[in-house]
Amino acid sequence: MTPPFMHSSLWIEPWRDSVTEESGHDPRSRYAEQFWLGVIGPTAAWLLRHVAHEFDNSPDGFELSVAPIALQLGISPKAGPRGGLHRTLHRLVMFRLASEGHAGYAVRRRLPPLNNAQLSRLPAHLQRTHTSYYSVPKSAA
Repeated sequence: MTPPFMHSSLWIEPWRDSVTEESGHDPRSRYAEQFWLGVIGPTAAWLLRHVAHEFDNSPDGFELSVAPIALQLGISPKAGPRGGLHRTLHRLVMFRLASEGHAGYAVRRRLPPLNNAQLSRLPAHLQRTHTSYYSVPKSAA
């Protein structure tokens, strides 16, 4: 079996998780930009945004062409393990925002709140903002 990242395109499907899908944050949201960006980095954040847009049109999954999206993100268009897209997807897997399978990747449609370890990576002012974000009643947010 050829690893999925060796192909010129990858199958991307939604990672089904009812809890996160119900209470999580859209990758295009202010929450993702303000809090997740500093944890996963800008390339991974932009890839999540792109995938979210694609899921709007193809909710069950889609083929992601490696070279065009890599060039769009400003990373290496190589299709192998040293390629920029593979490294970006690996970063999403490390943070449990994607999962690698034999056919491609499952990617979360919505992002969970940061955990304490992730939150500790952010500057103090963002940690305070995050704490106040979650102390506001849901109906007022």
